[in-house]
Amino acid sequence: MRKLAYILLLSVFAACAPADVNAPGEVAVKLFSAITLGDNEYVKENIYISDEIQREVFNSTIDIAVKSEQYKQNTKNFTPNYNIDEEVIDGDSAQVVLTGVGPLGQKVRITVKLLRIDGRWFVDGDHGVWH
Repeated sequence: MRKLAYILLLSVFAACAPADVNAPGEVAVKLFSAITLGDNEYVKENIYISDEIQREVFNSTIDIAVKSEQYKQNTKNFTPNYNIDEEVIDGDSAQVVLTGVGPLGQKVRITVKLLRIDGRWFVDGDHGVWH
């Protein structure tokens, strides 16, 4: 009986868990959504910048940007909705093409490079984004 309950519990958890919460396309969508939602902590945790000084400058810049009046005005009432148009994985690197509408109402197409480090995908902040 215990074994049956254990198997049932595992199957419930497996059914509720997303298939791959760290797929490159999902990381790219969440990161670009986080940028316009002001979730700078998610951005900092999911972008890889190899140079420590550049990483510190980036982190400081995004903190300042999120607090700015222009940022607040540009993202007011904006709900991000980016779609994965293409996802190509090649070993520990990937390229994802996102499309959607930006905060200012313009259609956007964003090509994002990602790296897999220790089994987890990160946006490649050294080389990673083209509009």
